[in-house]
Amino acid sequence: MNMAMRPLAYYAHSSMRQGNQIEVPIPYTIMTFEMPVFLSFDDIYEFINLQEISANCVIVYMRYLEELCRINGQAEKFVFVSPTLISPVRTDTEDASMRERADNLISFLRDTPKGRLYLVPHNRGRHWVLGVIDPWEDLVLYFDPLREKKREDFTELMNM
Repeated sequence: MNMAMRPLAYYAHSSMRQGNQIEVPIPYTIMTFEMPVFLSFDDIYEFINLQEISANCVIVYMRYLEELCRINGQAEKFVFVSPTLISPVRTDTEDASMRERADNLISFLRDTPKGRLYLVPHNRGRHWVLGVIDPWEDLVLYFDPLREKKREDFTELMNM
């Protein structure tokens, strides 16, 4: 375990065993509306041990990155897009259609000021990738830390 993670591990083991959760407020700039995200003991454990992490962990990390951008005067350059916006899984019994997911992204990108990059984390299975979209340049970059072949669903979504 990374030494920097020890305080978080200690907190999780000592305070979160009884089903407690950490509530993190997420601004509308990430979720398109303000809402809290809750991190469970399992979320923290998976993060600390470098296992597959949940969308909630990714959203909380995006909040952290957005705050760093704001502090460093970079807030106008980047927009963090919640992974739930283009997720193929919905809360009901059906998956979101590709068209529905694309429409969600298109509506989020509408009226984009020139020079902004949209950072879009995506998980289709057990692996996170990052799409970077520049709508003014009609450019989509795909980053995969495992250098796997580009996922078909991500390519299809970006081409719609």
